[in-house]
Amino acid sequence: MKEKLDRIFNPVALLLLNIAIVAATELTGTYFFDTGIIHVIAGGFIVLAVLRAFLHYYSYDAVLENFFHAALVASIVFAASHVAEFYSYRVLRLSEDATFANVANFYIVSLLVIAMGAEIFLTIRRRRRPVLIASYVLAAAIGTGFIIALFVNDKLVSLEPDSPAPYLYAIVSFIVGAVAYVRSEEIGRVVGISRHFVDYLLAGIVLIILSVLPNVFYELLEDAGLPTHQIIYASHFLFYAALSLMFLAFRTISGLGGVYADVKALASQNIIPPLP
Repeated sequence: MKEKLDRIFNPVALLLLNIAIVAATELTGTYFFDTGIIHVIAGGFIVLAVLRAFLHYYSYDAVLENFFHAALVASIVFAASHVAEFYSYRVLRLSEDATFANVANFYIVSLLVIAMGAEIFLTIRRRRRPVLIASYVLAAAIGTGFIIALFVNDKLVSLEPDSPAPYLYAIVSFIVGAVAYVRSEEIGRVVGISRHFVDYLLAGIVLIILSVLPNVFYELLEDAGLPTHQIIYASHFLFYAALSLMFLAFRTISGLGGVYADVKALASQNIIPPLP
């Protein structure tokens, strides 16, 4: 199943899929927005993220696997943002401000999870005190708490252009994203087998950061004359592309389990030196 999924959703296929979605959406005006198809497509990418969560791999290095697992959890949190968006707006009938702010909250928490996973690996490797890990856990807990609070009371946040909230969201997303980027890039430098994984992940992190902006600045963009459906489209296009990159990141390490299993078998037969 894993091999078949990786074969079908290869880099070229996902690139062409994203291009086709953008072309079809833009060429049909507001049709995808009016009919809700734009959200249905998001559901397809969410299914891909969930499938990846159930397709296990084996990295042999238990410490490095913490980083892989964190990136996997982050992709699920990121994907869940649009489930929350649809449920908030269509079912709970929450305000647009609360709905879009919560999408941004999910994005920021996903970046925190990546930063946390990278920090766990680097802390163990360098035998540092886990102070930064604790700070990431606290920040993620605060972000999760705010998500819940907005579900309960949608008047807690305003994304009006004269409100500080959208600018604070942008600043926080850039700071958290920068930390996740730098820490992940550091792992890519010191662990050769993770290089391709990290390259895809870094591109995904950049798109997650950019994905925050149409959500928190939607009122500013509307005031500037940009149609609402184009703001929604931009947000979703970035979402699709970011999830595609996260999916491809795990594709680069999906074969590691087989490699390590073969090496372990050779070591057990004394054909090569035993593994450390």
